[in-house]
Amino acid sequence: MRRGLLVSSLSVLLCSLCANSQTVSVNQQPLKVIYPKPERAQESENWYPLVLLKFALEHSGRDHTLESSVKMVQSRSLKELEQGDLVNVAWSMTSIERERVFNPVRIPIYKGLYGLRLLLTTQDKLAKFANVTNLYSLRNIDFIQGHDWPDTVIIRDNGLSVSTSTTYEALYNMLLKGRGDAFPRSILEVDWELEQLGQQTNVQVVPNIALSYPAAIYYFVNSKRPDIHHAIQSGLEKMHENGEFDRLFTQYFADTIKNANLDEKTIVRLKNTHMSKLTPLENNQLWFKPN
Repeated sequence: MRRGLLVSSLSVLLCSLCANSQTVSVNQQPLKVIYPKPERAQESENWYPLVLLKFALEHSGRDHTLESSVKMVQSRSLKELEQGDLVNVAWSMTSIERERVFNPVRIPIYKGLYGLRLLLTTQDKLAKFANVTNLYSLRNIDFIQGHDWPDTVIIRDNGLSVSTSTTYEALYNMLLKGRGDAFPRSILEVDWELEQLGQQTNVQVVPNIALSYPAAIYYFVNSKRPDIHHAIQSGLEKMHENGEFDRLFTQYFADTIKNANLDEKTIVRLKNTHMSKLTPLENNQLWFKPN
């Protein structure tokens, strides 16, 4: 009887050890992180959100691989992210709706500066902005935005007119052909995009006005991959703690922020009702604050 109990106990113990061994083995497997290849060919291995993602994964201490999927527009990348096969992490502006579908890493990778927008227009339309000083006086301006961008909804919610299209090329063509008055772009995007347009274009920054609204671009992770989510979040937290996040951000954007000449502009503030109550707006370390 005792021998039978001993054999039974040993069997249970061996099964338990075997199960624990399998769990450890699974946990030690490298994370396979797949992000959407950017739509614009100019965005490369030195692209800030990709470099930051690499550093965050390295700081997490987890073994991992990082690779791109096929090239895709944002709307498709988010659909693929929901499925989790071709893509399991992407970065995009947050909204309540997106946070219901995906698992957000609630650390704004651009410190909220995608909500601080300069207005791009053509030279022949500059006069329309001469007397603009507040939200009400912007209501005769037709803005241009991507059809599925959260910014589009934000601008419309504030009573402003928006015309949309699906790609960056199409949006700039709309602006150049007069099918809209202003294309709001983050202060982090303007210099690079004007450089890509070249000197022959008549697109320029409206000198006297900027828009501002609460906004954050997060890394979003497929909801079935908490392991990837934990690695990215812990890595970003460590980067904030040791100062690496701020050093990388300054390296990429200090000159761009200076070139925006914000002290020369009236900043029109818009409301954003699509921010989750879980947005860490009270954590000043995570957000850029103009002087």
